[in-house]
Parts: sequence; C-alpha cells; structure tokens
Amino acid sequence: MAPFIRDGDVITVAPLQQTLPKLGEVVAFTRPESGKLVVHRVVAIHTNAVSIQGDNGLDYVDGVIPQTNLLGRVTRIERNKRKVWIGLGPERYVVAWLSRTFLLIPIRSWFAAVSKPFSRRCK
Repeated sequence: MAPFIRDGDVITVAPLQQTLPKLGEVVAFTRPESGKLVVHRVVAIHTNAVSIQGDNGLDYVDGVIPQTNLLGRVTRIERNKRKVWIGLGPERYVVAWLSRTFLLIPIRSWFAAVSKPFSRRCK
C-alpha cells in the first residue's frame, strides 16, 4: 500500500458492521482463494462486493472481493508514533481513481523526480 501505508506502520482496523466500505477506503480482507490477510483500497463498489486494488502498481489488483471476506476499514495509520493522515481523508476518492486507472505510480514517480532537487537543498 505504499506510499500511504509502509512497512513498519501501525494501522487500526475498525469492523464494518455489515455495511460495505465506501469508495477509496482502505480495508482489511482475506483473499477468497488463499485466506491470506491483505490491506488494500476500495476502487469500485458492487451489490454485495467491492473491487479492491493496492496503491503500489499493477501487481496488486485483487479484483472483486465478496462482502463476507471484508474484515474492517483502516481508521488510523501511525508511522514513528505519529499519525499519518494522507490517503484516508477526502483525497481517498482521487487516490482510488488514480489507482484504478493505474496512474498513481507514474504520478508518484514524476513527483519524486521533480521534488528531488529541492529535498537536497534542505539538508
């Protein structure tokens, strides 16, 4: 789920209480074929299921996940004992759309390249 959730981050997951998550929310679920626990973003909503995809590229397309496999929504992300807010607020709709259209990674790469010279000056 990089760049929004990274290795070592601590996440809080709240139960869904028999409702489908909203577009752009990050959810914990079990993969139907393997039972493996995964945390990815909702990119489309269906009648009793959601389409889920990771934010980190083409390798993380989970497809349609039935409501019975959804465990909860991510309500908090902590990194180095500080709350991370980006990716869970209203911007989640844009992030979901960018992930679904496979544009998030190219934009992220472009932004990293453009901001690199500025990050060197600050050190």
